[in-house]
Amino acid sequence: MKYFLFTLFALIQLNFEVEMKAQNINEDFLSDIIKEAAEKFKIPAIAVTISNSDSITAKSIYGTRIYGNNEAVTWKDYFHIGSCSKSVLAVIAGKLIEQKKIKWNTKFFDVYPELKNDANPEFYNITLEDLFLCEAGILSYTTGMDLFPSIDAECTNPRYEFIKYLIKQKPASEKKENKFVHLYSNASYTMASAMLERITEKTYEQLVESTFKELGLSVYIGWPNNINENQPWGHLIADENVTTFAPDNQYELPFVLEPAGNLSMNPLDYARYTQLHLQGLIGKNNYLKSETYSYIHFSHERFSIGVANGEMEGYKFSGFDGSAGTFFCRTILVPESKLTFSIMMNAGSGTGEMEAVNWLTMKIVKKYYNWWWKFWL
Repeated sequence: MKYFLFTLFALIQLNFEVEMKAQNINEDFLSDIIKEAAEKFKIPAIAVTISNSDSITAKSIYGTRIYGNNEAVTWKDYFHIGSCSKSVLAVIAGKLIEQKKIKWNTKFFDVYPELKNDANPEFYNITLEDLFLCEAGILSYTTGMDLFPSIDAECTNPRYEFIKYLIKQKPASEKKENKFVHLYSNASYTMASAMLERITEKTYEQLVESTFKELGLSVYIGWPNNINENQPWGHLIADENVTTFAPDNQYELPFVLEPAGNLSMNPLDYARYTQLHLQGLIGKNNYLKSETYSYIHFSHERFSIGVANGEMEGYKFSGFDGSAGTFFCRTILVPESKLTFSIMMNAGSGTGEMEAVNWLTMKIVKKYYNWWWKFWL
Protein backbone atom coordinates (compact mmCIF):
# COMPACT_ATOMS: atom_id res chain seq x y z
CA MET A 1 0.00 0.00 0.00
CA LYS A 2 2.84 2.33 0.90
CA TYR A 3 4.56 1.61 -2.43
CA PHE A 4 1.28 2.22 -4.29
CA LEU A 5 0.74 5.61 -2.60
CA PHE A 6 4.34 6.61 -3.31
CA THR A 7 3.96 5.66 -6.99
CA LEU A 8 0.62 7.49 -7.23
CA PHE A 9 2.13 10.60 -5.64
CA ALA A 10 5.08 10.47 -8.05
CA LEU A 11 2.74 10.23 -11.05
CA ILE A 12 0.60 13.13 -9.82
CA GLN A 13 3.72 15.21 -9.23
CA LEU A 14 5.09 14.37 -12.69
CA ASN A 15 1.80 15.27 -14.38
CA PHE A 16 1.67 18.50 -12.38
CA GLU A 17 5.20 19.40 -13.41
CA VAL A 18 4.46 18.69 -17.09
CA GLU A 19 1.27 20.76 -16.87
CA MET A 20 3.12 23.65 -15.21
CA LYS A 21 5.82 23.53 -17.89
CA ALA A 22 3.19 23.67 -20.61
CA GLN A 23 1.69 26.74 -18.94
CA ASN A 24 5.09 28.45 -18.96
CA ILE A 25 4.65 29.18 -22.67
CA ASN A 26 1.62 31.11 -23.83
CA GLU A 27 0.86 33.03 -27.00
CA ASP A 28 1.81 36.38 -25.45
CA PHE A 29 5.27 35.03 -24.72
CA LEU A 30 5.63 33.62 -28.24
CA SER A 31 4.35 36.83 -29.80
CA ASP A 32 6.94 38.85 -27.90
CA ILE A 33 9.93 36.66 -28.75
CA ILE A 34 9.19 36.17 -32.45
CA LYS A 35 8.59 39.90 -32.90
CA GLU A 36 11.90 40.59 -31.16
CA ALA A 37 13.68 37.97 -33.29
CA ALA A 38 12.19 39.31 -36.52
CA GLU A 39 13.35 42.84 -35.74
CA LYS A 40 16.70 41.80 -34.25
CA PHE A 41 17.70 39.51 -37.13
CA LYS A 42 15.70 41.11 -39.98
CA ILE A 43 13.57 38.01 -40.60
CA PRO A 44 10.50 38.92 -42.72
CA ALA A 45 8.15 36.29 -41.22
CA ILE A 46 8.29 33.75 -38.38
CA ALA A 47 5.76 31.13 -37.27
CA VAL A 48 6.16 29.13 -34.05
CA THR A 49 4.01 26.28 -32.74
CA ILE A 50 4.26 24.48 -29.40
CA SER A 51 2.50 21.12 -29.12
CA ASN A 52 2.00 18.18 -26.85
CA SER A 53 0.91 14.77 -28.13
CA ASP A 54 -2.76 15.82 -28.26
CA SER A 55 -2.95 19.43 -29.36
CA ILE A 56 -1.18 22.63 -30.31
CA THR A 57 -0.84 24.36 -26.94
CA ALA A 58 0.48 27.72 -28.14
CA LYS A 59 1.18 29.36 -31.48
CA SER A 60 2.14 32.72 -32.88
CA ILE A 61 2.93 34.13 -36.31
CA TYR A 62 4.41 37.50 -37.19
CA GLY A 63 5.71 39.41 -40.17
CA THR A 64 5.18 39.81 -43.88
CA ARG A 65 5.22 37.47 -46.84
CA ILE A 66 7.77 39.66 -48.63
CA TYR A 67 10.47 41.83 -47.07
CA GLY A 68 9.54 45.51 -47.32
CA ASN A 69 5.91 44.66 -48.11
CA ASN A 70 3.04 45.16 -45.66
CA GLU A 71 1.10 42.02 -46.61
CA ALA A 72 0.94 40.04 -43.38
CA VAL A 73 1.75 36.34 -43.28
CA THR A 74 -1.11 34.02 -42.21
CA TRP A 75 -1.56 30.51 -40.85
CA LYS A 76 -2.76 29.37 -44.26
CA ASP A 77 0.55 30.36 -45.87
CA TYR A 78 3.16 27.79 -46.81
CA PHE A 79 6.80 27.70 -45.66
CA HIS A 80 9.50 25.64 -47.33
CA ILE A 81 10.77 22.96 -44.90
CA GLY A 82 13.98 22.00 -46.72
CA SER A 83 15.73 18.97 -45.25
CA CYS A 84 12.92 18.41 -42.76
CA SER A 85 11.50 16.68 -45.85
CA LYS A 86 13.97 13.85 -45.15
CA SER A 87 11.81 12.85 -42.20
CA VAL A 88 8.87 12.55 -44.62
CA LEU A 89 10.86 10.15 -46.79
CA ALA A 90 11.69 8.19 -43.62
CA VAL A 91 7.98 7.95 -42.79
CA ILE A 92 7.22 6.70 -46.31
CA ALA A 93 9.98 4.10 -45.99
CA GLY A 94 8.78 3.11 -42.52
CA LYS A 95 5.28 2.45 -43.84
CA LEU A 96 6.57 0.29 -46.68
CA ILE A 97 8.73 -1.64 -44.23
CA GLU A 98 5.72 -2.25 -41.99
CA GLN A 99 3.92 -3.54 -45.09
CA LYS A 100 6.89 -5.88 -45.67
CA LYS A 101 7.57 -4.46 -49.13
CA ILE A 102 11.17 -3.60 -48.28
CA LYS A 103 13.59 -3.77 -45.32
CA TRP A 104 16.03 -1.28 -43.85
CA ASN A 105 18.82 -3.72 -44.76
CA THR A 106 17.66 -4.21 -48.37
CA LYS A 107 20.66 -3.62 -50.64
CA PHE A 108 20.41 -0.94 -53.31
CA PHE A 109 21.58 -3.31 -56.04
CA ASP A 110 19.02 -5.93 -55.06
CA VAL A 111 16.42 -3.35 -56.16
CA TYR A 112 18.46 -2.06 -59.13
CA PRO A 113 20.41 -5.14 -60.29
CA GLU A 114 20.78 -3.77 -63.83
CA LEU A 115 23.05 -0.98 -62.53
CA LYS A 116 25.49 -3.17 -60.63
CA ASN A 117 27.90 -4.08 -63.43
CA ASP A 118 28.74 -0.44 -64.17
CA ALA A 119 28.96 0.62 -60.51
CA ASN A 120 32.04 1.05 -58.34
CA PRO A 121 32.36 -2.26 -56.42
CA GLU A 122 32.84 -0.23 -53.21
CA PHE A 123 29.08 0.47 -53.33
CA TYR A 124 27.88 -3.09 -53.87
CA ASN A 125 26.66 -3.65 -50.31
CA ILE A 126 25.06 -0.29 -49.47
CA THR A 127 21.55 -0.61 -48.04
CA LEU A 128 18.45 1.53 -47.71
CA GLU A 129 19.44 2.26 -44.12
CA ASP A 130 22.99 3.25 -45.15
CA LEU A 131 21.49 5.78 -47.55
CA PHE A 132 19.22 7.27 -44.87
CA LEU A 133 22.12 7.40 -42.42
CA CYS A 134 24.39 9.03 -45.01
CA GLU A 135 26.80 6.14 -44.51
CA ALA A 136 26.84 4.99 -48.14
CA GLY A 137 29.87 6.99 -49.32
CA ILE A 138 27.78 8.92 -51.85
CA LEU A 139 28.77 12.41 -52.99
CA SER A 140 27.17 15.04 -50.76
CA TYR A 141 25.75 17.79 -53.02
CA THR A 142 25.34 20.05 -50.00
CA THR A 143 27.80 22.87 -50.71
CA GLY A 144 27.48 23.55 -54.43
CA MET A 145 30.97 22.18 -55.01
CA ASP A 146 29.99 18.78 -56.46
CA LEU A 147 29.54 18.75 -60.23
CA PHE A 148 26.30 17.53 -61.76
CA PRO A 149 26.49 15.21 -64.75
CA SER A 150 25.22 16.38 -68.11
CA ILE A 151 21.71 14.95 -68.55
CA ASP A 152 19.72 15.25 -71.75
CA ALA A 153 16.89 17.74 -71.29
CA GLU A 154 14.50 15.27 -72.93
CA CYS A 155 15.45 12.43 -70.57
CA THR A 156 12.30 10.87 -69.08
CA ASN A 157 13.98 9.89 -65.79
CA PRO A 158 16.81 12.30 -64.92
CA ARG A 159 17.14 10.95 -61.37
CA TYR A 160 17.90 7.50 -62.76
CA GLU A 161 20.64 9.00 -64.95
CA PHE A 162 21.95 10.95 -61.96
CA ILE A 163 22.15 7.73 -59.91
CA LYS A 164 24.04 5.99 -62.72
CA TYR A 165 26.59 8.79 -62.45
CA LEU A 166 26.77 8.68 -58.63
CA ILE A 167 27.51 4.96 -58.36
CA LYS A 168 30.42 5.20 -60.81
CA GLN A 169 32.28 7.77 -58.70
CA LYS A 170 34.90 7.20 -56.04
CA PRO A 171 33.44 6.99 -52.52
CA ALA A 172 33.17 10.42 -50.92
CA SER A 173 33.95 9.13 -47.43
CA GLU A 174 36.34 6.61 -45.93
CA LYS A 175 35.49 3.19 -44.62
CA LYS A 176 35.96 2.05 -41.03
CA GLU A 177 35.27 -1.56 -40.05
CA ASN A 178 33.88 -2.13 -43.55
CA LYS A 179 31.31 0.70 -43.21
CA PHE A 180 31.43 4.14 -44.78
CA VAL A 181 31.94 7.02 -42.35
CA HIS A 182 28.96 9.38 -42.07
CA LEU A 183 28.94 12.13 -44.69
CA TYR A 184 25.75 14.18 -44.89
CA SER A 185 24.52 13.72 -48.44
CA ASN A 186 21.49 15.02 -50.29
CA ALA A 187 22.22 12.66 -53.18
CA SER A 188 22.01 9.74 -50.77
CA TYR A 189 18.30 10.49 -50.34
CA THR A 190 17.78 10.54 -54.09
CA MET A 191 19.00 6.95 -54.10
CA ALA A 192 16.90 5.99 -51.07
CA SER A 193 13.84 7.49 -52.75
CA ALA A 194 14.62 5.58 -55.94
CA MET A 195 14.50 2.31 -54.02
CA LEU A 196 11.03 3.15 -52.73
CA GLU A 197 9.93 4.24 -56.20
CA ARG A 198 11.05 0.97 -57.77
CA ILE A 199 9.30 -1.30 -55.26
CA THR A 200 6.03 0.69 -55.34
CA GLU A 201 6.11 1.62 -59.04
CA LYS A 202 5.28 5.18 -57.98
CA THR A 203 7.30 8.38 -58.34
CA TYR A 204 8.56 10.28 -55.30
CA GLU A 205 5.93 12.91 -56.00
CA GLN A 206 3.15 10.31 -56.05
CA LEU A 207 4.42 8.74 -52.83
CA VAL A 208 4.41 12.12 -51.07
CA GLU A 209 0.95 13.04 -52.33
CA SER A 210 -0.62 9.68 -51.41
CA THR A 211 1.00 9.72 -47.95
CA PHE A 212 -0.26 13.19 -47.11
CA LYS A 213 -3.69 12.37 -48.46
CA GLU A 214 -3.84 9.48 -45.99
CA LEU A 215 -2.62 11.77 -43.21
CA GLY A 216 -5.20 14.43 -44.10
CA LEU A 217 -2.52 17.11 -44.29
CA SER A 218 -1.63 19.60 -47.01
CA VAL A 219 1.74 19.64 -48.73
CA TYR A 220 3.28 21.26 -51.80
CA ILE A 221 6.38 20.12 -53.69
CA GLY A 222 8.39 23.26 -54.43
CA TRP A 223 8.66 26.85 -53.24
CA PRO A 224 5.56 28.44 -51.68
CA ASN A 225 5.44 31.30 -54.16
CA ASN A 226 5.26 28.79 -56.99
CA ILE A 227 1.77 27.98 -55.70
CA ASN A 228 0.93 31.62 -56.37
CA GLU A 229 2.81 34.90 -56.02
CA ASN A 230 0.83 35.84 -52.91
CA GLN A 231 2.43 33.04 -50.89
CA PRO A 232 5.57 33.84 -48.81
CA TRP A 233 8.72 34.54 -50.79
CA GLY A 234 12.13 33.27 -49.76
CA HIS A 235 14.91 35.53 -48.52
CA LEU A 236 18.62 35.43 -47.82
CA ILE A 237 20.18 37.77 -45.27
CA ALA A 238 23.89 38.55 -45.37
CA ASP A 239 25.85 41.52 -44.04
CA GLU A 240 22.67 43.44 -43.22
CA ASN A 241 21.46 42.97 -46.81
CA VAL A 242 18.21 41.17 -47.58
CA THR A 243 17.85 39.41 -50.94
CA THR A 244 14.30 38.56 -52.01
CA PHE A 245 13.55 35.58 -54.25
CA ALA A 246 10.59 36.20 -56.54
CA PRO A 247 8.66 33.35 -58.23
CA ASP A 248 10.59 33.84 -61.47
CA ASN A 249 14.00 33.74 -59.77
CA GLN A 250 16.27 31.06 -61.26
CA TYR A 251 17.36 29.84 -57.82
CA GLU A 252 15.96 26.35 -57.26
CA LEU A 253 16.66 22.98 -55.72
CA PRO A 254 17.79 20.70 -58.57
CA PHE A 255 15.09 18.22 -59.57
CA VAL A 256 17.47 15.30 -59.08
CA LEU A 257 17.83 16.26 -55.39
CA GLU A 258 14.13 16.90 -54.75
CA PRO A 259 13.65 13.91 -52.38
CA ALA A 260 16.27 15.43 -50.07
CA GLY A 261 14.29 18.57 -49.30
CA ASN A 262 11.78 20.36 -51.51
CA LEU A 263 8.48 20.28 -49.59
CA SER A 264 6.39 23.18 -48.30
CA MET A 265 3.66 23.09 -45.64
CA ASN A 266 1.57 25.54 -43.68
CA PRO A 267 2.60 25.84 -40.00
CA LEU A 268 -0.50 24.22 -38.49
CA ASP A 269 -0.41 21.13 -40.70
CA TYR A 270 3.32 20.89 -40.14
CA ALA A 271 2.70 20.99 -36.37
CA ARG A 272 0.18 18.16 -36.74
CA TYR A 273 2.73 16.20 -38.76
CA THR A 274 5.34 16.56 -35.99
CA GLN A 275 2.70 15.54 -33.42
CA LEU A 276 2.41 12.17 -35.18
CA HIS A 277 6.11 11.62 -34.52
CA LEU A 278 5.74 12.66 -30.87
CA GLN A 279 2.78 10.34 -30.38
CA GLY A 280 4.82 7.47 -31.78
CA LEU A 281 7.78 8.29 -29.55
CA ILE A 282 5.63 8.08 -26.40
CA GLY A 283 4.25 4.69 -27.37
CA LYS A 284 1.15 5.45 -29.43
CA ASN A 285 0.47 3.91 -32.83
CA ASN A 286 -0.95 6.12 -35.58
CA TYR A 287 0.05 6.20 -39.25
CA LEU A 288 3.12 4.19 -38.24
CA LYS A 289 3.66 1.87 -35.34
CA SER A 290 5.33 3.32 -32.27
CA GLU A 291 8.40 1.11 -32.73
CA THR A 292 8.85 2.43 -36.27
CA TYR A 293 8.97 6.03 -35.05
CA SER A 294 11.42 5.02 -32.34
CA TYR A 295 13.63 3.33 -34.92
CA ILE A 296 13.54 6.37 -37.18
CA HIS A 297 14.47 8.77 -34.39
CA PHE A 298 16.72 6.83 -32.04
CA SER A 299 18.07 3.64 -33.62
CA HIS A 300 21.42 5.38 -34.16
CA GLU A 301 23.16 8.02 -32.06
CA ARG A 302 23.52 11.62 -33.25
CA PHE A 303 22.13 11.04 -36.75
CA SER A 304 19.46 8.40 -37.24
CA ILE A 305 17.01 7.77 -40.11
CA GLY A 306 16.86 11.25 -41.62
CA VAL A 307 16.73 12.95 -38.20
CA ALA A 308 19.27 14.05 -35.61
CA ASN A 309 19.17 13.27 -31.90
CA GLY A 310 21.02 14.05 -28.71
CA GLU A 311 20.69 14.91 -25.04
CA MET A 312 20.43 18.30 -23.33
CA GLU A 313 20.49 18.79 -19.58
CA GLY A 314 19.38 15.19 -19.08
CA TYR A 315 16.56 15.27 -21.65
CA LYS A 316 16.77 13.04 -24.69
CA PHE A 317 15.59 14.82 -27.84
CA SER A 318 15.42 14.42 -31.59
CA GLY A 319 14.82 16.91 -34.34
CA PHE A 320 15.39 18.13 -37.83
CA ASP A 321 16.61 21.35 -39.43
CA GLY A 322 15.84 22.26 -43.01
CA SER A 323 16.91 25.00 -45.36
CA ALA A 324 17.34 24.94 -49.11
CA GLY A 325 18.75 28.44 -48.89
CA THR A 326 15.82 30.85 -48.71
CA PHE A 327 13.61 29.48 -45.89
CA PHE A 328 14.45 27.82 -42.57
CA CYS A 329 12.53 25.22 -40.56
CA ARG A 330 13.42 23.60 -37.23
CA THR A 331 11.60 20.96 -35.21
CA ILE A 332 12.54 19.66 -31.75
CA LEU A 333 10.87 16.68 -30.06
CA VAL A 334 11.34 15.79 -26.39
CA PRO A 335 9.38 12.56 -25.77
CA GLU A 336 9.87 12.54 -21.98
CA SER A 337 8.21 15.95 -21.76
CA LYS A 338 5.58 15.19 -24.41
CA LEU A 339 6.83 18.31 -26.16
CA THR A 340 7.42 19.24 -29.77
CA PHE A 341 7.92 22.71 -31.17
CA SER A 342 8.62 24.09 -34.62
CA ILE A 343 10.09 27.34 -35.91
CA MET A 344 9.43 28.31 -39.53
CA MET A 345 10.95 31.36 -41.24
CA ASN A 346 10.90 32.75 -44.78
CA ALA A 347 14.61 33.43 -44.68
CA GLY A 348 17.26 30.85 -45.37
CA SER A 349 20.69 29.72 -44.31
CA GLY A 350 22.61 32.96 -43.88
CA THR A 351 24.23 33.77 -40.54
CA GLY A 352 21.31 35.96 -39.42
CA GLU A 353 18.79 33.19 -39.92
CA MET A 354 20.81 30.61 -38.00
CA GLU A 355 21.33 33.07 -35.15
CA ALA A 356 17.60 33.76 -35.13
CA VAL A 357 16.52 30.13 -34.99
CA ASN A 358 19.10 29.31 -32.29
CA TRP A 359 18.06 32.37 -30.26
CA LEU A 360 14.39 31.39 -30.48
CA THR A 361 15.14 27.75 -29.65
CA MET A 362 16.89 28.68 -26.42
CA LYS A 363 14.18 31.17 -25.47
CA ILE A 364 11.54 28.46 -25.86
CA VAL A 365 13.50 25.72 -24.09
CA LYS A 366 14.50 27.88 -21.12
CA LYS A 367 10.98 29.20 -20.69
CA TYR A 368 9.38 25.77 -20.96
CA TYR A 369 11.67 24.20 -18.37
CA ASN A 370 11.95 27.35 -16.25
CA TRP A 371 15.71 27.33 -16.79
CA TRP A 372 16.10 31.10 -16.45
CA TRP A 373 19.10 30.54 -14.20
CA LYS A 374 21.03 28.35 -16.68
CA PHE A 375 23.11 31.20 -18.06
CA TRP A 376 25.28 28.82 -20.10
CA LEU A 377 22.40 27.88 -22.39
